[in-house]
Amino acid sequence: MATDTTTHALTDPCRQFLGALMLLPAPAARAALAGMRASDFGHGMAAHVAQLAIETVAAGHAPGPVTLYTHAITTGQAAGEHRRHWLSGWLIDTFRDAPPAALGPHLKTVVLETAWRAAVATHARRLAQAAQDAPADVLRELTDDTTADELWTRYQAAATTEPAPLRKAA
Repeated sequence: MATDTTTHALTDPCRQFLGALMLLPAPAARAALAGMRASDFGHGMAAHVAQLAIETVAAGHAPGPVTLYTHAITTGQAAGEHRRHWLSGWLIDTFRDAPPAALGPHLKTVVLETAWRAAVATHARRLAQAAQDAPADVLRELTDDTTADELWTRYQAAATTEPAPLRKAA
């Protein structure tokens, strides 16, 4: 049954990265996750699964779908039948549609660039709002965004280990 979640499993770089990650043994998964945080994956199920993977790999286990699902159940991170069903479906779609694990480093770069761009956009919205009526000292503090700077550093580290990401045609 083709669903909207199936389409996203094929086109969402976060899901593609996590799918590729599920194919890796623990040591390779640890290296793939180096410099990443669950928040890099946004706020949805991808971020939740990324956190499960980070915890699973930190415990020395490969982040396969069954391991991630079991970890979620045993730690109470998938409470309730509906949540377990949603998580299992998400893991199945993501694993089934996973790209070759060799694409993981490229996908990591894409995920980190997307997270950096989102942080810059969020910062820009805050600045635009504050520029209207915030006190000058508050506005001054907002002009320095360490979140975007830190994401830029992690994105650049990932980008320098891989060929340049694909760009849109002009």
